[in-house]
Amino acid sequence: MGNQAISVRKVAVIAGAICSYWIGSGFASGQEVLQFFSVYGLKGIVGSVIFLVVMGSTTYVLCGAGQRMKFANPYQVFDLYCGKVLGEAYTWYTVVLIYCVFVVMLSGAGATINQYFHVPTYVGTVVIAILAFGTAILGIERLIRIIGVIGPTMIVFIAIVGVAAIANVLRHSNVLADAGSRMSSLGFKSASANWAWSAVLYTFGALICGIPFLVDCGASARSVKEARIAGITGSVAFTTAIVLLIISELVFSPLIAGQQVPTLAMANHLSPLLGLLFTVLIVVCIYSSVSSFLLMTVRKFAQNRTRKSYFLTAVFAAFGAICGGILPFDKLINVIYPLAGYSAMLFVLLVIVRMLRERIARHASDSGGRTGI
Repeated sequence: MGNQAISVRKVAVIAGAICSYWIGSGFASGQEVLQFFSVYGLKGIVGSVIFLVVMGSTTYVLCGAGQRMKFANPYQVFDLYCGKVLGEAYTWYTVVLIYCVFVVMLSGAGATINQYFHVPTYVGTVVIAILAFGTAILGIERLIRIIGVIGPTMIVFIAIVGVAAIANVLRHSNVLADAGSRMSSLGFKSASANWAWSAVLYTFGALICGIPFLVDCGASARSVKEARIAGITGSVAFTTAIVLLIISELVFSPLIAGQQVPTLAMANHLSPLLGLLFTVLIVVCIYSSVSSFLLMTVRKFAQNRTRKSYFLTAVFAAFGAICGGILPFDKLINVIYPLAGYSAMLFVLLVIVRMLRERIARHASDSGGRTGI
């Protein structure tokens, strides 16, 4: 198994699916990166390194565990690393959190479509919910193949804006430093008073919702090595998108001041056609994340592509559309997000403890075997 050839295409699809899972309405709009990274100037780029180190190592472990253990239910990973009691608590907490984020994204989808296309908010919410239902019932393998191209496409579009920003930096070498010093005067909100802590909160907040999905992505690979490479590749690609977006938002900071959707403002500035394509792509990115979060909720209660899973997918999608059309987007975020980062920190600590115990046990076993000989 360890010597099995690595499929570049499979790695790219899984890595792309991981990126798509993380790219929701917040990232696609540019607001997440703005508030967690860009607002701190050049320190935000250093913060992205924190994301890469933590997320790269955890995706390596979780994707590998998913392929190695082949869980019938991806939430069993919590029992593996946290024990039965705490693992069960983590399972239910994560299921509720993922479904709440699903509702938040539906709410954001309705608001986004309303802002761009001037249709009633509930229409956009219902349309995305129906599309998510149709995708989620296909099962995890097909969902990975579908959304595996969406994340990389978004990164390519961000790279276009990033290249324009970098070209500006090359013409005016002090533009990044100047932008960093004026970010606080432009009225941008920050996630934390400290740039490093902000990066930590963003990283672990993204992690806790992604644990079951990373496990399923690993299981879809053909080998542990392929799963781990895909996980790291996804983390590197997403971090690259963060860095490009930070540079773009710093360079175009006067342009995006007061804008709810910084990415769209920057794209429109470069080209109206690029702005139109960005509008469509943002909605598509929201759809891919909503579909993934819906499927991850259903995966707790039913196997892929069974009558039970179809029924639950329909129920969860319908209820989410109702709640997403009623509850305000910003208040939902304030209610459900604060604890996410802290719970992920504890989980990573438990993963490290288990890995250390396994290594000590293997070392003791090897030493005992040599002594016996």
